Formats: sequence, C-alpha cells, structure tokens
Amino acid sequence: MSLEAKDLRGNDPEELRRTLRKLEEDLFKHKLKKNTSQLENTMQIRNTRRDIARVQTVLAERLGAGTQEAKQEAKQEAKQEAKKET
Repeated sequence: MSLEAKDLRGNDPEELRRTLRKLEEDLFKHKLKKNTSQLENTMQIRNTRRDIARVQTVLAERLGAGTQEAKQEAKQEAKQEAKKET
C-alpha cells in the first residue's frame, strides 16, 4: 500500500493526521513482528517509513501554505496603507 503525494494533497489536514497516526501504528506493529521473527517481508518497514514521510511532507506544505498566504496578505495591506498615507 504505497501512498502517492499527489493523492494525499487532495485530503484535508485532519484526514492526513488520521492517516499519519495509522501509519505510525503500522510501523510499530511491523517492527514488533520483525523482532519476534514473524515479519516475512522486511521491506514493509521501509515502505511504511517512506509513507509517513510523504504524509508529513504534505501536511507541512498544507500548514505552511496557510502561514505564507497570511504573510503575503499582510505585506499587501501594509503597502496599501503606505500608499494611502503618501
């Protein structure tokens, strides 16, 4: 179950957090199985770690984009205020 970033970008932040939580639980279970020699495919650990990184990246983009937009709006408002004063 490999997730793709383009598919994740359509989700809202709450859905991304739920996905992240599920992946972290899966990673824990995979590591536990590996230590008890029950995990047949050890690539599942690597793939899960990479999926976690993808979700975290998209979540950071989503949350960071909101702050960037707010900064740009504040700059534009400041410029307009400066023009009004002169």
